[in-house]
Amino acid sequence: MAVRLDVGSVGFTVRLSGIDVVGGGRRELVVPFARVLGVRVMARRDALASSPRLAAPALWWPRRLRTGCWGIGERRQYWAVHHGSDLVVVYLSGRPFHRVVVDVDDPRLTHRRLDAALLASKRAEPRRPLRGRGGARQPSNHQFGARWSSP
Repeated sequence: MAVRLDVGSVGFTVRLSGIDVVGGGRRELVVPFARVLGVRVMARRDALASSPRLAAPALWWPRRLRTGCWGIGERRQYWAVHHGSDLVVVYLSGRPFHRVVVDVDDPRLTHRRLDAALLASKRAEPRRPLRGRGGARQPSNHQFGARWSSP
């Protein structure tokens, strides 16, 4: 298999080789646990049903290969999937990706390893807010009725 997911103490790394490097434009994707919202195993058809259809950049072969970036903006997803029927889906906060979908040898074991490491990272260090430095939320112009920012 051309996709390997390595779990560390502060995050996980998706290592790619072969056609996945060409389609995805990178050899590895490093994700810290601070960005991970959740992990689950999904059937391929369910993951495809909730995926954007726009390839940007990516490679696709029906029912065989889906690798690279899909969608734009806040719905952008990274896929590295070959023939697997069950996939590991990792939901993320922030950019550049909202979701990482990978096809690994044993998706259920990988899911349990990711969940255990994510839980251990939450126990070791409390989660920090991703937007801003403090806990208080800053009001925006939109909350006060303004449609455009002031110069």
